[in-house]
Amino acid sequence: MKKIIAFSLVLLMACGLVFATGSRDSGKIILKMGDCHPDRNGGVGSVLERINKEFKDSHPNVEFAVESYQDQPWQEKARIYATANQLPDVFKWWSFPNMMVPFINAGQIEKLNKSDFASFGYLPGALESCEINGTLYGVPASGDMWVLYVNKALFQKAGVDMPKSWEDIVASVPKFKAQNITPLVTDGLEGWPLSIMYDGIAQKINGDFNRNYDAIDRKNGVKFTDPDFVQAARYMQDLVKAGVFNTNLTTSDYGDAQNQFVQERAAMYMMGSWEMGMATNTGFPQSFRNNLDVIKFPVIQGGKGGADDHLVWFGGNFVVSAKSGNKALALEYIKFLAEKFGGYCWEMGAGFPAQRVTPKASDSDVSKKLLQFTSSATKISGKATGLDYGKTNAFKEEHQELIRQLCALIITPELFCQRLDAAADLDSKQ
Repeated sequence: MKKIIAFSLVLLMACGLVFATGSRDSGKIILKMGDCHPDRNGGVGSVLERINKEFKDSHPNVEFAVESYQDQPWQEKARIYATANQLPDVFKWWSFPNMMVPFINAGQIEKLNKSDFASFGYLPGALESCEINGTLYGVPASGDMWVLYVNKALFQKAGVDMPKSWEDIVASVPKFKAQNITPLVTDGLEGWPLSIMYDGIAQKINGDFNRNYDAIDRKNGVKFTDPDFVQAARYMQDLVKAGVFNTNLTTSDYGDAQNQFVQERAAMYMMGSWEMGMATNTGFPQSFRNNLDVIKFPVIQGGKGGADDHLVWFGGNFVVSAKSGNKALALEYIKFLAEKFGGYCWEMGAGFPAQRVTPKASDSDVSKKLLQFTSSATKISGKATGLDYGKTNAFKEEHQELIRQLCALIITPELFCQRLDAAADLDSKQ
């Protein structure tokens, strides 16, 4: 234990050297920044470098001191800095309650004025995803949409039309299997894709994304044992029983599921918008890229959810330290970042933005369709309950374990909902 404490102190002192240097040196103002994008030559890191350069051009007395690591190392560093009240002026953090609330309760994150960001084209629910108890604490960097990628050639081979409903997919199973094609694959081993799917199925049944959040937050008398949630759990089991998924669903990890799709052994791949790069990845077969398309998450016949109701969530966002010695400048910078980030992110191919953007002629058809989906959206979820929503990691882990058991046909829909409701009740008391 002594060694651990000593190591932690050394690490803290070393980290402090980066941000503890004077914020003003020879008339220069040092704006400290921390994030999880260490590659500054590509992706989001290159977007941030472009924004920082432009900000410096209009503020000649400003220099940036940037510290950047991968996700987990950055989260660990940020927690150390928070304990020592040495967080950078502006930093990347996640809006999931189990990550944001502890920092807010400790007085580490500055409140933002929502009206300052109203004109920057954020998607419905994007800014709201960064609110805690009605107060805005960050601006989202990117969005993630839940969709189905499809292989048009395999649909033609099996004589199957593009599905609009889950009933269409169930009806297609015999035709696909007659051609030795798996209808649909996803990462079932890790659980979170199935948890997100459960959110989507429930909304297609009840038409209301907020019921998921109310059930976790114990609001408005909503419980996971309510009939619509039980119906959603039963519907997912029925899809498994109908042979919709790969036979190794609950033991297939991310790489295995994607490989089955890329190798053209599966007709559909359920995953997020971040996979739009498959359309231009030269490491994948040309025949696969030629036939890649994307469709909306299907509706359920007789359900209240519409085709343009989309599961979209906004996890990573930029915040201002409440303890910053350059708070006014940091607030000015974060507004500048919010204004520029969405357009630059799309232009530079760094990801799917949380803001409305104009597609380029050179964009892939898959990318353009994803933008169309958001522009025509009637409802956007704003969150994904089984991914990171909840006050504690324990709820997320229980949600994912229970959904694996449900899809492995180990527990009944009723027991799944009872245990999920118990986990939500425990989470609400934390």
